[in-house]
Amino acid sequence: MSDAKSYELFINGKWRAGGSRATLPVINPATEKVFASVASATVSDLDEALASAERSRKAWSSRPAKERGEILVSAASILAEKAGAAARDLSSEQGKTIAEATGEYARAVETLEWNGRHAEELSAPIPLGPNRMIV
Repeated sequence: MSDAKSYELFINGKWRAGGSRATLPVINPATEKVFASVASATVSDLDEALASAERSRKAWSSRPAKERGEILVSAASILAEKAGAAARDLSSEQGKTIAEATGEYARAVETLEWNGRHAEELSAPIPLGPNRMIV
């Protein structure tokens, strides 16, 4: 596994090892060979990740819909640039064909773009009747 990739945890905007310092092998189901390792998270790591996600959710929801949409469109562009390499990794991780993995990323790019371009419309209040709305 000397040339295998190694992945850390991404918590609170930083990459780092898990609290246990242990790693788990990632096995290609088609070849049954280890092609990567991932950091093993502890309960404390998960608690920290959830707290960070909640802070991020609050910051994200306070941004105007137009700005959130622009970020989603930008994310789509970045993902589209990296889709080839990501599809190869997904194929190794899950044993999917490259075509199937590439299709998953194409749909993710399409979803990000569509939601980004329609963010203001999707964020508009929904009228429920006289003087009632879902905001």
